[in-house]
Amino acid sequence: MKFVFKALFFLFIFFLLSCKKDKKDSIPPVITWISPSINQHFNMFDTITVNASVVDNEHLSYINVVLTDANHTPLQASYSIPITSAGFTFNIRYPLTQYHLQTGNYLMQITADDGYNTITSYQPIYITESPTLLWGYCTVLKNNPQTINQIDTAGGGSISPIVLSQAYNGMKYGAYYQQLFVNGKGIRPFQSFYLQPQAANQLSYSESATVNQLDYTSLYTDGTRPYVGFLNSDIYSFDNVGSYGTSYRLNDINFYPYLFTKTSNYGVGVFKSKNVTANGSDKIVSFTGFGAFSNSTPIPNFTVVAMFEKGNDSLCVLGNNSANQAEGYVYSIPNGGSTALTGILPINGKMSSAVKVNNNCFAFSVGSFTYLYYYSTPNYDINVPVSAQKLVYQPKLNRLTAASSTSSSGVLAFYTVNVNSLTLMRWPLSFNDSIIDFEVITNK
Repeated sequence: MKFVFKALFFLFIFFLLSCKKDKKDSIPPVITWISPSINQHFNMFDTITVNASVVDNEHLSYINVVLTDANHTPLQASYSIPITSAGFTFNIRYPLTQYHLQTGNYLMQITADDGYNTITSYQPIYITESPTLLWGYCTVLKNNPQTINQIDTAGGGSISPIVLSQAYNGMKYGAYYQQLFVNGKGIRPFQSFYLQPQAANQLSYSESATVNQLDYTSLYTDGTRPYVGFLNSDIYSFDNVGSYGTSYRLNDINFYPYLFTKTSNYGVGVFKSKNVTANGSDKIVSFTGFGAFSNSTPIPNFTVVAMFEKGNDSLCVLGNNSANQAEGYVYSIPNGGSTALTGILPINGKMSSAVKVNNNCFAFSVGSFTYLYYYSTPNYDINVPVSAQKLVYQPKLNRLTAASSTSSSGVLAFYTVNVNSLTLMRWPLSFNDSIIDFEVITNK
């Protein structure tokens, strides 16, 4: 009888302990903000004082603080708060370091967990972005085509040139990671160089074409990553450490890409026929965001010089017809329908370069002049008597840079874009050699 009593006693104790163990806390922690205040204003690189109390009825497991966008996506590293008790007030300094952020509304986020319940609280703040700074220029000159010269903005002095081991085949600057992408030749490497302000270059990564890809035929960047075209019709993107990203594959070795761009929802390439008689004309090919083939539109007797998104997946396509007269079209992606740009058909001369200014305006060079075209007018104005072999526009700086060359000299000129006019900003940079190519280098 005594044995039965002991057994029942231990079973009772076990039952009590099991009930206690299975008991779940249904009351989440409570978060109360002290600072920052609602919609408080900060400048990039400021330090935010995050002051709040977190209280739970039993205990706390963890507390994290992080900056997010309006969709609650974290934008910087989170800060873990040491737990001191079931209820306490903390005060930390949270520096703003993500200098790519644009001016706008953001959220400071506190997440607290008690082991059973997780609660998240947001405090809206407003951040003014850091200024875009002009660091300098990279140029390639005729007499030294395997040297990329870096020029600083103070006096135009050359610093730390990049000497290539292969023939030069084009470059683009990706400001997000401050990388200069340089195209290869043959099976020799495509390279990315990390550019620091007024400092020596560093090779970020190097990638070679495969046996099937062979020659590099085009290069584009969306500012973050490069998109490299190959002779076998492939277009590959790379991330900032050289790993392959999304591929855009036409799977037709009779064509190769010589231009590529991104719209809101599509990748778009201009593919050149290796044999027009056998294969047909060049064509514009659109791909979905995952790189799958979407649609193809022939462009007979037309050479594309530039293309960029006009807006809502419509594409401005500029170039020259079979008579070397400038023409322009707006293409609808992905169905391929096109509309001629009135007022630009034709201009008496060959287009050499074009660049987007905004959704209503682009700049282009034909013959001895550079023009601004406005979709809303539609019209173009003669602004600058310069034949620009290449134009680059920086929207944050509102700066249009134009390269012009003779057989023995070159000039980089800089303009502010005004309504219906261009204003020379400063004296041009002059070179005792022709300019093959250039890129504008900024901090972001």
